[in-house]
Amino acid sequence: MTIRFGAGAPTPADIAAIADGERVELTAEALEALAASRTVVERAIASGEPVYGLNRRLGAGRDDAVDPEEFDAFQRRTIANHRGGIGDPLPVAEARAVVAARLAGFTRGGAGVRPELAEAYAALLNAGITPVIPSRGSVGAADLTVLAEVAAVVTGEGLVIGPDGEELPAAEALATAGLSPLALAPHEALAALSSNAYSIGVGALALRDAAALAEAADRAVALSLEAVAATGPAGNPSPYGEVVTEARGGAGQRASAAAIRAALAGGRVLASSRETTVQDPLAFRTAPQLHGALREAVDRLRAELELELAARSENPVVDVPSGAMVSGGNFQALPLALAFEALRLALAHVASAAERRTAALSLALAPARAAGRTTVPGLLLYTAASDTAELKQLAVPVTLGSTTLSGVEDHASFAAPALRLAQRSLALTRDVLAIEALHAVDLLGTADAGAASPTGAGTGPLAAAIRVSANTRTPAARLVSEVGRLLG
Repeated sequence: MTIRFGAGAPTPADIAAIADGERVELTAEALEALAASRTVVERAIASGEPVYGLNRRLGAGRDDAVDPEEFDAFQRRTIANHRGGIGDPLPVAEARAVVAARLAGFTRGGAGVRPELAEAYAALLNAGITPVIPSRGSVGAADLTVLAEVAAVVTGEGLVIGPDGEELPAAEALATAGLSPLALAPHEALAALSSNAYSIGVGALALRDAAALAEAADRAVALSLEAVAATGPAGNPSPYGEVVTEARGGAGQRASAAAIRAALAGGRVLASSRETTVQDPLAFRTAPQLHGALREAVDRLRAELELELAARSENPVVDVPSGAMVSGGNFQALPLALAFEALRLALAHVASAAERRTAALSLALAPARAAGRTTVPGLLLYTAASDTAELKQLAVPVTLGSTTLSGVEDHASFAAPALRLAQRSLALTRDVLAIEALHAVDLLGTADAGAASPTGAGTGPLAAAIRVSANTRTPAARLVSEVGRLLG
């Protein structure tokens, strides 16, 4: 499979596919758009009109002229000055997502780079050359430190990730792949940096994880309903029915409730003959609303990523119809950053309810645990509580941490740290849900009614798969990881 960049904008799924190793291709339409955009830059160079980052310096030096004799050196200095990131390098998939997102931005026509530079980025991806990109440094006013590392590799500087995970000089990796370093033309240094390609590219991977997690949350609560229904009158299905969902009408709630009903179909929970409690605790009863909020946060993130992938976010932005290079602020990524913030908050609520359900399941398991008939370590509940406490702290807004970086750069979105915290929140929530599922399956296995009453169409096979893992008596960390994978 090859992802083709053409006249239409790529999708977050396209970026994720490239991150996973798919090849890329620039279509004739994309190359024509790049050439037309570059023509505008060449006219600006010839006319001598003042343009930020072209013949004027950057930041506080925005009105200081750059001598045309300095253009080449200015490109090199710009990249070198922005290589200020630190921290652990991004994993290969995330680094590829960054390169793919920046390449996608080039093809939208606002950057004014030559087709040769876009082709050099595509060549990195297709040759499997992955820049070493430190994970920390961006404040979300374009991912400058991140993208400087990509540009450095294209020009033969910087480091790349070798086949065994070791760091290699970029020049060596390019030569091995039969590629040559590319000298940046005037304006291309700033254009290479002028994008939130980290937040967009890695955000596409977070979106994929978040969408899967929203479905996993529904599966986990369905297992919990099965477990409490097998041991008594708890597990009233009415909150998941269409009467309740249509009474409010939220799209996320509808989708979550429908998924839970589908998982329970044909099983004991939905049996009309079963006597149930009038109302379950809120952690059970309001799961569709909580999970619906998560689904809607995922939808918002998807919409923001789609908008960014279609946008011309560069500053200055090249406008082909008017032939102008126009200063602006489309690199301000606050809408995307707020989508990451909202996702973390929704995850904290979902995990908080899951931890409460797990506590109820753990209490029900106490007699079997005392008799030595359980397979799940009892203190996994403590782990869920610890993870949930951390999730609540991670939900605190980070985007309000804006500070003045220079006299003119006096606000930033902090989209990048908002994304990193969202990734951590996704990992913790997945573990909390896995711990809930383990307790539910353990309770199902110890319930006397378990053998006589059927489980649902979705919960039965899932419980069986989890039971196989739990019976292996593997270490808790590996067990939780495996069950998280089974949940989806």
